Amino acid sequence: MGYRGVSHRMGASLRSRTLLALGLAAAAPVSFAHHSVGGEFNTHQKLTLHGVVSSVEWANPHIYVHFDVEGPRGAVTDWRLETVPVAMMRKAGLTKAMLIGNAETATVDIYPARDGTPHLGYMLKITYRDGHHYQFAPDK
Repeated sequence: MGYRGVSHRMGASLRSRTLLALGLAAAAPVSFAHHSVGGEFNTHQKLTLHGVVSSVEWANPHIYVHFDVEGPRGAVTDWRLETVPVAMMRKAGLTKAMLIGNAETATVDIYPARDGTPHLGYMLKITYRDGHHYQFAPDK
């Protein structure tokens, strides 16, 4: 599949990284259907942001990742990025600490809010500076 579900730093085997990624990808259509991601977010437009995870709201019905993006003049904008439910994240073996990622620079692919709400999106994938990443929805 090409995903890496868990960082090499955590000592996960290739098999467990592949199973984690497959589990998240297989579960993603369920999360899309449950709260209608397509109804809230523009699934026809994908944006890529570069920044740092500043905090994670680890609560149901969906986890929200706060992602700080620095603009060209140094102003920082907090993006609120929805992702999968807590149970799905736990089942995949991911934790809040893993998402925070030691305040390292990351890149996220998101769907922006359908209604134009600024700085709100659905996180599809997060890739950290060292290359490890977590996929929350299948690539289109």
